[in-house]
Amino acid sequence: MNLNNFIEAEYINLITYKKDKSPVTTPVWVADFSNSLVITTSLNAGKVKRVRNNGRATIYITNQNGSKKLSDSLDLKASLIEDTDLKKQAADLIRKKYGMMAKMIMKGPDEQRAIIKLEEKGGE
Repeated sequence: MNLNNFIEAEYINLITYKKDKSPVTTPVWVADFSNSLVITTSLNAGKVKRVRNNGRATIYITNQNGSKKLSDSLDLKASLIEDTDLKKQAADLIRKKYGMMAKMIMKGPDEQRAIIKLEEKGGE
């Protein structure tokens, strides 16, 4: 499995890890972003804190509520996109992919939104 296997996925489970290494799984939307994947969440979401702490993530394709594993897992490097222009580009790609649903859910200013970038561990 590599990142390309996830580009067309409607939902992925994002697994981030606490300081004690225990996993936390969250179903999220995903979009292709320049040789990486991006997801969006609130700035104060727990996954943002966990990504800041260690940058380790695992993903797999899932259904809407995250209850089914529909692909193999892939271990990745996770980081936050801080650059305002890149954040906007990533959020726009998510809005484009998910259409009206994204417009309804992603209300409010992008300044209150975190964009998590997922890339293969070697940066490939």
